[in-house]
Amino acid sequence: MKKSRNILVTGGYGYTNLGDEAQCEATLELLTKRYPQYQIINLTPDVNHSKDIHPKFFHDYASRTAFFNQGLPFNIYSFGKIWTIPVFLLKSLWILFNSYLVKYDLPPLFLNPRSVKFLQQLKEASLFYYCGGGFLTGKTLSRLWDGILICLLCKIFKTPVVMSGQTIGVWNGIYNELFAKWAFKSVNVITVRDEEFSLKDLEKIGIKGEHCFATHDDALHSPKSEERQIDCDNYITLNFHYWGMKGKQKEIYIDKINKIVNYIIDNTNYNIVFIPMTQTDTDSFDDYLKKYPNDRIKVYEFNLDFRKIRRVIADSKMCITMKHHPIIFAMGEDVPTISLAFSDYYVHKNVGALAQYGQEKFSVNLEDNNYYEKFTQLYKELSENRNEIISVIQNRKSILDERKEKFLQMVDKILN
Repeated sequence: MKKSRNILVTGGYGYTNLGDEAQCEATLELLTKRYPQYQIINLTPDVNHSKDIHPKFFHDYASRTAFFNQGLPFNIYSFGKIWTIPVFLLKSLWILFNSYLVKYDLPPLFLNPRSVKFLQQLKEASLFYYCGGGFLTGKTLSRLWDGILICLLCKIFKTPVVMSGQTIGVWNGIYNELFAKWAFKSVNVITVRDEEFSLKDLEKIGIKGEHCFATHDDALHSPKSEERQIDCDNYITLNFHYWGMKGKQKEIYIDKINKIVNYIIDNTNYNIVFIPMTQTDTDSFDDYLKKYPNDRIKVYEFNLDFRKIRRVIADSKMCITMKHHPIIFAMGEDVPTISLAFSDYYVHKNVGALAQYGQEKFSVNLEDNNYYEKFTQLYKELSENRNEIISVIQNRKSILDERKEKFLQMVDKILN
């Protein structure tokens, strides 16, 4: 089967999540520079959105749109209704059947042109490249199943697959473990963005070896704006949001955030800047300020330029965040960070990210009874040992960059 000089790239981007878009930009830039003889094709659920944010690159539809109508009528990707799950599985089986027809140049049956084109792209590609992210987990079920399907299709077409900087696991059930083992065992290289959790979850399904190891998150070296965004030199950035929360839980959570904010305001001269990584983050900010207005709190207005939010973090004295990518931006800019978490999913992602930079102790689980005492302790420790902490971060980044180069050398061998 003759392969084209195309590298297909996909990830969790294509929406309004600034961290995912930073991963996308850094990955496309890296691959374009390293493999100039190849056409890099970014697969996204929203081609127009991706063109606006990443205008230098070529974009086409991701499988979630080509196969499962994400963003289109009869969307069976988002699992918004119970009937969409069995339909998703049946459609996946039909696509697998049609992949054999496409493989042997036979006409596919009852597939729309977009699906047929996607299968043809997979068949002809030299490499399928999973850009980093936290979407191959049981917590994001349709994304996990979509990833499993892609790996199985690539196996049929003998198209190599590599995964860069993933959070993998939190399988949430034996069936997900079996499906993931079936598909991921044929992946050529799997790199993860934490030192322990993802590798253990891979080992749980029997996937381990020299082709599985930790590198950094793909957004670590994403660009930042050259212009300052905040007219203040003395501030701390803070991100929090409502993902997965309902009703009374939101109110409890806002009150806990307020205790943390009050500690900073009462004991330091720092201002606080709320930073949104998605549009919906601003909902939690609005609710907080309605209940607890404060002149020393600013809200950075959400926009789709991840470079600007990275600059806001770069110019801050400290970052406190629930979301994963402010950690990565902060580590990339040598800004000490404290993570906030409220579930095993966030512990998996955030503590795993901090551990890569020797910062795993700087994590607070808001579900613990002693969360406030732990935060104040960690805040004092971070403030008193700032220079030593920054030195550790810098040393760890050098190690992670070496691992990333090891991954890329393995990709070199696949392409050559």
